[in-house]
Amino acid sequence: MRRGALGLVLLLAACGSPPPPPPPASTVQPEPIDYLVIKSNELYGAGCNFVSEGGGLSALVLAQEKEAILKLKGKIIRIPADKKSQILPETARTRYIGPENILILAPLPGAKPVEAGVVQSLATSLTIMDLQGRIQFFAKGQVQCKPM
Repeated sequence: MRRGALGLVLLLAACGSPPPPPPPASTVQPEPIDYLVIKSNELYGAGCNFVSEGGGLSALVLAQEKEAILKLKGKIIRIPADKKSQILPETARTRYIGPENILILAPLPGAKPVEAGVVQSLATSLTIMDLQGRIQFFAKGQVQCKPM
């Protein structure tokens, strides 16, 4: 019995205190990318533009074949496409991985694409995470995919 109690004490002492939890993720707030921003930065190309619910007409993300483009703190940020991720219409991708962020465009369950001329729309969520997988931004909305 004494050996069992001693073993338990040694086991608890070896465990020490648990590691501290990771700090919370810092948040990011994508800024609207309107036509003036697209024109002045020459952000043309086929792909999908994510527009959040209730967010107006400007896109928060331009998802293209090779990169996703967003605007943070007044600067254009380019995040390379994950070539292994699912392809959306117009060769956009569902996942983009950069040096500081992971961007995911996920079609909402049961969402069906709607076509209006050359534009295809699909209910989608946008998630931006840090490299540790902590969510920095989340919104539901629509991707509007079109050739440009």
